[in-house]
Amino acid sequence: MHRILHPSRREFLKCVAAAGLAVAGRACAQDTLPPREALATVAPEAVGVDPALLQQAVDFVSGEIAAKTVPGAALVATRGGRVFLEKYWGVCSGVDRDGVPYDGNTQNFVYSFSKAVTATVVVMAHQDGLVDYDAPVMKYIPEFTGGGKEAVTVRHVLTHAAGLTAAELKPVLSEDEWKAAVAALCAMDTEWEPGSRTGYHAISGMLLAAEVVRRVSGNRPWNDLCRERLFDPLGADITFAPPREDASLAVVPPPASHPWPVDTAHMPFLGHPSGGAIARPSGMLKLLNLHLAGGVWNGKQLLQPAALAEMHRVQYQAEIDAALRDGKTPKHEYWGLGWLLRGAAEESWFGFGNVASPRTFGHAGIDTVIGVADPDRDTALVFLTTASPGESANTMRLRNTVTNRVMAAVPA
Repeated sequence: MHRILHPSRREFLKCVAAAGLAVAGRACAQDTLPPREALATVAPEAVGVDPALLQQAVDFVSGEIAAKTVPGAALVATRGGRVFLEKYWGVCSGVDRDGVPYDGNTQNFVYSFSKAVTATVVVMAHQDGLVDYDAPVMKYIPEFTGGGKEAVTVRHVLTHAAGLTAAELKPVLSEDEWKAAVAALCAMDTEWEPGSRTGYHAISGMLLAAEVVRRVSGNRPWNDLCRERLFDPLGADITFAPPREDASLAVVPPPASHPWPVDTAHMPFLGHPSGGAIARPSGMLKLLNLHLAGGVWNGKQLLQPAALAEMHRVQYQAEIDAALRDGKTPKHEYWGLGWLLRGAAEESWFGFGNVASPRTFGHAGIDTVIGVADPDRDTALVFLTTASPGESANTMRLRNTVTNRVMAAVPA
């Protein structure tokens, strides 16, 4: 087994702080999430979950809230698409939200969980014959050339293998800003031979993937495409549009070592396909359950089985296996298309724990958000906190303990 390298929250926040750009006053559509459409709720026993073991997960989070590790948290879990656990603790924090109770209607910045949202829409475009995973990105974005970028494929940008990790975070809310952000990526040189290794692409990969979909879809706004293809059919309370000023919003402030404006008028990642989605836990769970349910939602096949299988396949398994056979540390991680898979990895920053099956997939958002799904248990969970737990080791402890205790209560 090997440890999954995790994206540096410090580096992400450095990107945000460096951008430091106000978005207030720009011409951009404001959105508000639709009313929460709750999934069916059942007692744990009704879906075969052990309530005594499940209580251990609840007690653990309650203890962390009491210890003031974080001011608020949400833990929601489903089996077979039915909610068997939904708990909220404490308060929101940031943007004048201190002291406001955190509940199921609170909207959350889900940060890099947005990558799984974006990847799902890219896969939908692929299954419609609009996007070829193994075509070079320059087929769709002709100006994406030079500096080794000719070898970068759509698959590479979906799997953190493009070699463009040093991208600067730039705002994308207006059309001009979006185009400028894409142009900046087109001016970069690759840092390694595309596909020869993976390394977390906090900013670049999903922006390029989203732009590919835009180029084959009439250059329509990204949120409009997502809403049409995914959010509306799924009835999911997720959006890439900025929140209304009166939104019930939980915003996680950064640590004191990386101050940056936390009011929504100063967030350059707003709307960014790599990290700018806003959602409630219910919306995240619907996305996870769409993937668990074979791509079917309300009787409609939104994702084809073959598309799902490819999305949930470890894309670099052969390279990982070869390195392990040779006693080397693999240069690739367990990436599917947009999702990270647990594979044979030990406990990691992504919070998959060591109880869930190797087929488990999910994504994290800095150190405050995880969404995890185990196909062998038909179980999905979302765990969010309303502030950073602090050091990376503390983040790993919280995430992995929560996932382990929930999954231990569900028979495989």
